[in-house]
Amino acid sequence: TLAILAPFQAAQAVIIDFQSLEQNNSVPNNVGFTYTEDGFTLDNLSTPFPFFFFGTQEFRYPGSTALLNGTAGGITRLTQNGGGLFDLNSIQLTSLNGNNSVTVNFTGTKADSSTVSQAFTTDAILSTLETFTFNSSFTNLVSVEWIQASPFHQFDNINVTPSATPVPEPSAILGLLGLGLLGIGSQFKQKR
Repeated sequence: TLAILAPFQAAQAVIIDFQSLEQNNSVPNNVGFTYTEDGFTLDNLSTPFPFFFFGTQEFRYPGSTALLNGTAGGITRLTQNGGGLFDLNSIQLTSLNGNNSVTVNFTGTKADSSTVSQAFTTDAILSTLETFTFNSSFTNLVSVEWIQASPFHQFDNINVTPSATPVPEPSAILGLLGLGLLGIGSQFKQKR
């Protein structure tokens, strides 16, 4: 019963940064259609092209390893492994080709199946990552999806927070404590 009364640890934010993929080359590198890091998975729901990233010597390398969905109109989906809920705090985006700004639309699905959405538009500077912060409605999410619209974009440093374990109501804790005391009392009676 005492374990129930132990303090709950708040969930820590996680940064999905793709740095383990970094390569010192000048070519696009294929990641495949699924990428997992720090308890989260990105799925490329499109065909025929998988996720890519650029080596450090490629002129579109944004100074940090960033992914891109290789298919025009391709959908990228973010989920927590095991189906847990999470909050989406921020993401870094940059243009992929030319000096074009890019608008990226994000749609989050909540546990009750309702959706939230937000769009961000990058500046027109190629290979400069910008940080975009999501509004407070991007909490308790089951998944988030976004589309690779033309002109293409790269994404990096996805800041997510797994939802904390809910703290039990005080009445539930007292009820469990009471049951524990009844069990101890019952054992005491049997010994006598």
